[in-house]
Amino acid sequence: MHQSLPVSAQAQGFVLKGFAADGFGDHPRSRSAHAIRVYNGARQRPVSITHMHGLRDLRVTCGDFNVEPGSETLNHLADHGFTELVTTRGFAGTRTAHYEKPGRFADYMLVNSEDAVRRFDVIRSPEVSDHCPLVLEV
Repeated sequence: MHQSLPVSAQAQGFVLKGFAADGFGDHPRSRSAHAIRVYNGARQRPVSITHMHGLRDLRVTCGDFNVEPGSETLNHLADHGFTELVTTRGFAGTRTAHYEKPGRFADYMLVNSEDAVRRFDVIRSPEVSDHCPLVLEV
């Protein structure tokens, strides 16, 4: 980590997949994760960085990204093997009528294996927020 980016929080964990009292299940691969939160003073914002070593399982990344399609953020995730499900499945946005500004996208769901997706939907009704719920079935 660069010295000019102070670490404001960190977390780590370790899991051995498939362990049970009678032994190991299929593919007992270890998984370790380390996450840090740094503050980027030049951009005046916090940044969370997570590294997951040994992860070969389905990965789902989702949240309120507050970016439009084609953004640097989504392009970067695509370059690292993620498929974004909102626009690639033809949804016109993730905002409701409660959001009065011009941008129609905020929330995204991304996966590293599109074959694992059984169903994905952006729920339009009922409107209870300026964000539509995203539902993923794998």
